[in-house]
Amino acid sequence: MRSLILAVTALSCAVAADYTAPAGTRPAHAKPENTVLPGGRLLSPVGTHFMTGSGTFGIAVNDDGTVAASADGGPNGFSITIIQNGSADRLRTRRRGEPADDDDDDWRSVFMGLAFDGSGNLWSSEGNSGRVRLGMTKGPTVNLNVNGFKDSYTGDLVLDRQRGRLYVADQANFRVVTIDAAKRRVIASTKVGRLPFALAMSPDGSRLYVTHIGMFEYKIIDGDAIPFPAFGFPSKESEQALGSPNVREANSLAVLDITGAEPKVLTMIPTGLPFGGKIKGGSSPSGVAATADRIYVSNGHNDSISVINARNLKREKDIQIRIPGLEAYRGVLPIGLAVIGSKLLVAEAGINAVGVIENGKVVGHIPSAWFPTRIATHGNTVWVANAKGFGTGPNKGLAQSFQYDLRKGAVTRFDLPSDLSAHTAQVLANNGFVSSRSAPAKLPDALRNVVIIVKENRTYDEVFGEGGRFGPKVAPNHAELARRFASSSNFYADSEVSVDGHHWIVGSYPDAWTESTLMAAYGGQKDFRLSPTAPGRLLFAQSNSSVHPEEQLEAGSLWHHLERNGITFRNFGEGFELAGVDEGEGLKPTGAKYKTNVPMPEPLYRNTSRTYPQYNTNIPDQFRADQLLKELKDIPQLPRLLFIHLPNDHGAKPRPKDGYPVESSFMADNDYALGRIMTYLTSRPEWKQTAVFITEDDSQGGVDPVDSHRTVMLIASPYAKAGYVSQKHSSMPGMLKTVFRILRIPPLNLYDATAADLSDCFTDTADLRPSETKPVDPAIFDPAKAREPRDPLPPTAMDDPRELRRQHRR
Repeated sequence: MRSLILAVTALSCAVAADYTAPAGTRPAHAKPENTVLPGGRLLSPVGTHFMTGSGTFGIAVNDDGTVAASADGGPNGFSITIIQNGSADRLRTRRRGEPADDDDDDWRSVFMGLAFDGSGNLWSSEGNSGRVRLGMTKGPTVNLNVNGFKDSYTGDLVLDRQRGRLYVADQANFRVVTIDAAKRRVIASTKVGRLPFALAMSPDGSRLYVTHIGMFEYKIIDGDAIPFPAFGFPSKESEQALGSPNVREANSLAVLDITGAEPKVLTMIPTGLPFGGKIKGGSSPSGVAATADRIYVSNGHNDSISVINARNLKREKDIQIRIPGLEAYRGVLPIGLAVIGSKLLVAEAGINAVGVIENGKVVGHIPSAWFPTRIATHGNTVWVANAKGFGTGPNKGLAQSFQYDLRKGAVTRFDLPSDLSAHTAQVLANNGFVSSRSAPAKLPDALRNVVIIVKENRTYDEVFGEGGRFGPKVAPNHAELARRFASSSNFYADSEVSVDGHHWIVGSYPDAWTESTLMAAYGGQKDFRLSPTAPGRLLFAQSNSSVHPEEQLEAGSLWHHLERNGITFRNFGEGFELAGVDEGEGLKPTGAKYKTNVPMPEPLYRNTSRTYPQYNTNIPDQFRADQLLKELKDIPQLPRLLFIHLPNDHGAKPRPKDGYPVESSFMADNDYALGRIMTYLTSRPEWKQTAVFITEDDSQGGVDPVDSHRTVMLIASPYAKAGYVSQKHSSMPGMLKTVFRILRIPPLNLYDATAADLSDCFTDTADLRPSETKPVDPAIFDPAKAREPRDPLPPTAMDDPRELRRQHRR
């Protein structure tokens, strides 16, 4: 293994070479055999696989290793998958509105926590109900909403068979609840840190270990709601209101003594790297495992494992998980942990692998399915829960076309191999971590400025496919931009919905908190509540999609990357769709109201327009174009990067009185605003050195015959190849890689460092002609008639959660 790593490192350093996704020109392929993921990485999982429900974030194995269970928290039916005798059976919860066989049974969801008892019965956490359940389908439940507690959310759990106790993390109330397993009642509640996430018990049963994935305890704002986030983070204002991000309750491990009548917190131990300076995010401790003498905590943002002495509770060291030749970049994303003998196994969600650590060193990696989250073991057999399975595939012509309905997880099972060399080499190759022997393709030297325009939810086929719903008649400016400039027919959103989409698009790959929460939320089973007593509920973002402090990665997001490299930027509409935001009517210009003090990243806070709306489709894109052009006309020299959110192609119900007579009116609104913006940009002096990237945050709102992730990518520039259609497999990190190359700054993380860029779309010959706005068909949309609901006629609310499925909402 060591010789393999040295060889790969030597190759990386020996040549001025590029790293790129291995798919080449192959399209996404969502079968377990020869899987090509959106973004161009490959899968080749070891062992046997079993398909589960979506969002698989929990795994348990019974005493004799004959039965495994996974907790599948996702919108296409929360379920527990039971794997035995070589097959998998899904025990699905009831969907909302389905009749119950038992009036007392209201099993709606599951979330993470699973544990078999000695009799083979299964305890599971329900999540949003605040209950835990005993039994595979029906059975007695225990409600945590007792003794003055409300709004509980049950997460991970551990069963103490010796004392007959069940310990359950309540993410909403920042506590661990102790349940008498025999009497099935709550017997204790112990305050721990912020957003308790993963639990483990010491082998002797004397201690409980709890990781805290949270950073702050947010508050409800007194008085009237405000139209913009209260402050940026970090700042003096955020520290005054929220305190330090490095307090013991944040990004730490709690150690509880559980030998007495009630658990007692002995200490809280910080893990990973503290926030501050070059470290732009918390450590995000996402998993924990324990032996008699060591406690291991996975730090999702730092790609490290903190090792704590179980006897003196002192942190001994951090084991770094690094990719040879790419040591400067993060993105391995370690989550779940398990121990087999002298080996520590790590679910490496970011690279689709199981890492193996022995004697304090990474000794290899084993390929898994997409986004492994948890690991369970029995003897030498390893069971891995993979939240995203093998992808979604095409969705055109299917009865269920919603991307989050198509998503399935997978459990992989294998015996731990003794020789890891070939498996490690496969993981490196699957992720594009072996450098090529050629230098990166050249980009035009004249390019210095970048504009990123992000729209909402369209697939490639919806706009550019033959017979697509929004072709040239509805979207003539899209068609003209594709004719005049370059585009891609093999470009993908790495996301399923808008939450992860708006993270990916700003270089913030979704972590354990984001990924586990969004799947539950889109199934209607993890909801924000303006609760004065359950602080965790204030961070349940539902479909709100922006990056919160808890989600800031070690290197930060696009905004941090631009600032530390001295790149000026201005943001219009992105980044302030935070948890609990009101996107109702009459909220121009920002389109938002806030009742909590959740902040936005400080560099973004300082560089975001206060007159341009965020995601609120009550507001026409024509208003957005008006506000953008008004502000830009007052800027003598444009910043190096402009980021523009233009969301109304998302769509909604027709509103004839407000200028939207048919469903396609919203796309026409978006298209005409895009045309106006491009006409202005191509008339600016900076146009001769500018590249514009136009894409979607996700592809949730449409269908595609290749893959439901395939989406729009237009590249407009004087140096774009006219009418060129790229076949190179690329995605959001590939776009960012191209952007960073134009700006002459280094990569941000492992994803963009190893992505396939869009350099093939450019030429050295410039065409400086301005772009002309194509008129819209007035029968579909008349820009002069577009109006906001209070301006003055009220339409149907566009972001009503009850309309999510009908509208393909995010």
